[in-house]
This record gives sequence, structure tokens and C-alpha cells, in this order.
Amino acid sequence: MSFTKQIKQSLRRRLSRLHRDKPALLGFLFHAVFEDEKDIARGHVDAQQGIRPEHLQRFIEHFLEAGYRFISPEQSLAFAGRREKCACITFDDGYFNNLRALPLLEQYDVPATFYITTCNVEKQQCFWWDVVYRERHRRGVDKNRISREQKMLKQKCHPDILSYLHQEFGTDCLQPWSDTDRPMTITELQDFARHPLVFIGNHTRDHYLLDQYGYAETEHQIRRAQDDLKNWLGKAPAGIAYPNGNYSATAMDAASNLGLTHGWSLDKRKTPLPLEDNNPFALGRFTLWGRNDIEAQCEITRSDIRL
Repeated sequence: MSFTKQIKQSLRRRLSRLHRDKPALLGFLFHAVFEDEKDIARGHVDAQQGIRPEHLQRFIEHFLEAGYRFISPEQSLAFAGRREKCACITFDDGYFNNLRALPLLEQYDVPATFYITTCNVEKQQCFWWDVVYRERHRRGVDKNRISREQKMLKQKCHPDILSYLHQEFGTDCLQPWSDTDRPMTITELQDFARHPLVFIGNHTRDHYLLDQYGYAETEHQIRRAQDDLKNWLGKAPAGIAYPNGNYSATAMDAASNLGLTHGWSLDKRKTPLPLEDNNPFALGRFTLWGRNDIEAQCEITRSDIRL
């Protein structure tokens, strides 16, 4: 972390101790769960947050010690009229490595919701951003250049992203390398979803960034994922996590029209409780980073002051 960022985080942490913990729903986003630093260093996926089990453990302990109740998003709607301090754990994409979180959920008896991109599960394909990362990483490209390439691809429609990958890295580039980069199989997802602390959500069929598409394509992406998950698990999810956090009025309308009850963005904010005056399809989430002080980040998210 740069010196400037350290100063800013220190200031935010101090301010958070003065104004925090009003009744609210705090959402937290996670992606992969790595076994250790060696797992990250293999470069099979874009490590993004670099979260390991010990990070998750300290995060959970912090909020339990602060008097927060961990709930599922489905439960959050039941809490709509209540004034409590609540937190939701969410995982996006559907990585097999998410199963590494289960022992901690069991240890602390806290639920989590896993938002699944169903095409990757069905076809057992890696996520496109991981393909870009691992292929460039093994060619010695620095992380800043990789990040710029990923950002460039986010501006393209999904079929064009896949065409780019095939052209750059070969037609078999989406094949997984290990348990770290692969999505769950359908059977693994079915077994996982039976656990009483595990909830399943919609993350679209193909991870479309929904703010770039019209109603028909957006509705199709959400509906296909709903249908897949209902066919595999016996019921359709209640909520959606918008891929990359990108959402729009069109995406919210499509989700609502398909019978979903809530949607997660990546807007870095708390959702005050009770929920009556808030849009349940634009819930905010915070992202924690394993390379930074987890304790400090948790304290900052509790703050009622936003810098």
C-alpha cells in the first residue's frame, strides 16, 4: 500500500470510531478463497482480493465481536422493518475454491450466498478474466498491463471477448488448470446448495455486464441463469449479484419482472435499516483485500461517514 493510501486509511479508521454502527445492512463481496500464498503465486487465476481462510476468519470474528448478526439476503427482507446491525457474506462467480469457506461458516454458524454464473458451471470453463491473467502472467507481462487489457475487454460484448481469447490464446484456453481456477460442477453445486448455511443466487448465464445491454439481452441472461439453477437445484434464486457490479434501471426492471426480490451492486455503501426507503435492487457491497489490514478495513466499513 502506498504512503498516501496508508494515511487515508488511517484517517478513515479514526473517523469510523466516532460515527459508526447505526442499524444497517452491510454486504461484503468475495471471489476466490486461496489455500495459501503459494496458491496465489501459481498464477492460475487473477488473485483480485487475495483472500485466504485466515482473512475470512478475522472478518467474521470482527463483526460478531461488534454485535453484528450475519444473515442471508433472503433473511434481510424479513428484517426490513427492524433496526439491527446486519452483515451479508456474498461470493460471486461460482469457483470450486469457494468450498474452502464452508468450515468457517460452520464454525461460526453464519450463512453465505454464492452467486453462480451458470454457463461456466455447465461447460466447465474458466472465467475469461482469469484466462487473460494466467496467459499473460506466464508470458511475463506485468500486472498493470494485464489490468489494462482486462479493462479494455470489459468494454466489449461477451461474444467478442470470447473471440478475442480464442484468437490470442487458442481455442482450448478456457479449460481449467486446477481446482483453484475451475468453477464448481453441477453435482458439486447441488451438494453444496443442500447445506443449511449455503444460499445460491443468480450471477447471469454468461457474466454479461448488464449495463451494456438492452432489456431483451439482459432479461435473457438473468432468465437463463434462473432456469438453470431451478433445473439443477429445484428452485430459482431470490436474488442477483450484477456481474462486475454493473447495473442499470433496465437490469433492475428485468430482475424484478422475473420475480427476483433483490440485487447486489458494488456501490461501496451501507444500506440503512429499516429497508422501506431503500431500493432492494441496488444494495451496496464492500470489498475486502487480503494484502491490506483486514481489521482496519472492517472498521472503516462500519463507519457512517463516507470519504
